[in-house]
Amino acid sequence: MLETIWSCIAVACYIACAARILCFDSSNKNRHRLHEAVAVMLIGSFAGQSVNIIFLKDPVTVWDAFFGLVLLVVVFKSKGNIADMFRSKAV
Repeated sequence: MLETIWSCIAVACYIACAARILCFDSSNKNRHRLHEAVAVMLIGSFAGQSVNIIFLKDPVTVWDAFFGLVLLVVVFKSKGNIADMFRSKAV
């Protein structure tokens, strides 16, 4: 029972992360090929991990769901901007 809950949480987090990065509006931003490549890899890996959990993975643990939640917070805090994820906010 709990494994199903953790699986649903992890899949929802990974799909939301991929959708947020995919829907990022970069019309007024400087574009860098490296950031675009990292965004494509992240979208593919989030979507691939979701498919892996749904069809192939053995029971998902609470730590998989927790890691998905952490990634969700990081992606949504940066508003889907890959460059902001790696930029230092320290003064």
